[in-house]
Amino acid sequence: WTGFADAEEEFADQAVGMKIQPYRIESEAKKIEGTNFKVAAPFSSYAIADGNLITGQQQNSGAAAAELLVKMLGK
Repeated sequence: WTGFADAEEEFADQAVGMKIQPYRIESEAKKIEGTNFKVAAPFSSYAIADGNLITGQQQNSGAAAAELLVKMLGK
């Protein structure tokens, strides 16, 4: 699965001059035994599917996630 990357969280924090979220999704996900959390370059479009689960890295990944959904519905 994927979600907001640590690098994206850091960029957002620096942009507003403070820590926005109390935790990092990527860091927390990697603590979960057996999880497979993947990220692409910061703010790039990135979505993945695992079975019926489709996740996008962040707001720029909506179209990529939609394409995966349409492909899944076509099966």
